[in-house]
Amino acid sequence: MKDQNEKLLEKIVKLKGRIKRLEGTVKALLSATSDLAFVIDGAGNIQYINDSAARRFGKIPDDLIGANMYNFYSNEEREFRKAYIEVVKFSGQPVQFEEVHRGDIFATCIHPILDEERKINRFAVFFNEITEHKKNEESIYRFSQIFSTVHDPMSFIDRNYIFRTANDAYLNIYGKKKEEVIGRPVQEVFGREVFQDQIKESIDRCMKGEKVHFQDWFSFPRGENRFMYMSYYPLFTKDRKVSGAVVNAVDITKNREMQEKLKHLSVTDQLTGIFNRVRFCDALDEEIKKLLIYGAELSVIMFDIDNFKRINDTYGHDTGDKVIVRLVGIVKSCIRDSDIFARWGGEEFMILVPDADLDIAFNLAERIREKIASRPFEGVGLITCSFGTAQFISGETGDAFTKRADQALYKAKTTGRNKVEAARRPPRKPELDEDIDEIELPLIGT
Repeated sequence: MKDQNEKLLEKIVKLKGRIKRLEGTVKALLSATSDLAFVIDGAGNIQYINDSAARRFGKIPDDLIGANMYNFYSNEEREFRKAYIEVVKFSGQPVQFEEVHRGDIFATCIHPILDEERKINRFAVFFNEITEHKKNEESIYRFSQIFSTVHDPMSFIDRNYIFRTANDAYLNIYGKKKEEVIGRPVQEVFGREVFQDQIKESIDRCMKGEKVHFQDWFSFPRGENRFMYMSYYPLFTKDRKVSGAVVNAVDITKNREMQEKLKHLSVTDQLTGIFNRVRFCDALDEEIKKLLIYGAELSVIMFDIDNFKRINDTYGHDTGDKVIVRLVGIVKSCIRDSDIFARWGGEEFMILVPDADLDIAFNLAERIREKIASRPFEGVGLITCSFGTAQFISGETGDAFTKRADQALYKAKTTGRNKVEAARRPPRKPELDEDIDEIELPLIGT
């Protein structure tokens, strides 16, 4: 066993030495290239930079180790670069593209670097400045050659809105053959409506020398809906006139779906699927703003489950969760699509009722109360809820509004439960010598 461990240790030492020598060889190759070369981690922090790249910034390599490469770009360019890094991370394949940075044109390539477990942990980024090449008469030809090696859909459209080149990725995503695109007007390829609504404005802005970036959903011929990061770059001639637009598309659907999922989770109660307290407060602020502009009525219903602690203590929290889920289903069947239903916390709930005065909200709360009280809950039997309602009064804050509903709910709880109480008006301001705790809120109950 000791011999086996010693042999294993010897292999590990040799492997580490091999890796160290390999890293030394890679750094030597990066240093020898005339391209601007970086090695960055997943966050964009520079772990290695060659002399050519450092000189570009008037620095020596050691001055830039640990700096973040994204800080060299504008906000739009930074998002553009991060999107490419994500593409490499998801696909595991190198990506090549062209970009304009501070007036210079670069052919950029991003390669994944694998660790000992064959996982991507770093990226090698190469920039080859091709500004001069783009100024000569062979610019379109050179562009076509670069396009053919890029995995992302790319095309070049001239000033007359005619496709001059498009790579295979571009043709494939639109289900087109080369002869159906190259040399043909954009309007003919995609139709007048798509050209006018989705493409022409970006090309026109590009012809003025402007770089255009945006994100949107696109429908493709195979029935796929993809979220794309679109970039339109002006292509300049040797006399600095714009000859056309380079169109680059990056599929960031996975990123978008993840963002939407996180956004949904941030405003949704995990147990019931209805809005949480954070989203309710945002909705309340929005409704109050609309109320002040357009003038309407707004009411709120606050309610909770009577003796819910006893349900949890007697039947267990799993049963308590099932009661909450069933109750939410009953309430949803009673309210309108425009009403905003949220879990306030624990067994407490809120319903924001736009375009409704206090009588409407009171009657709605009463219908919900009766429906809940008449429906047996599995494993528990009949349960009841207590309700407090309030109508928004001009000049009060959202907190004051919900507090009045809370006080009405408290009144319902302390005067017998399984009832609805309505707050008629906010509390008046106390005199200087009057104890605020002695002020009572007028309430009307069933």
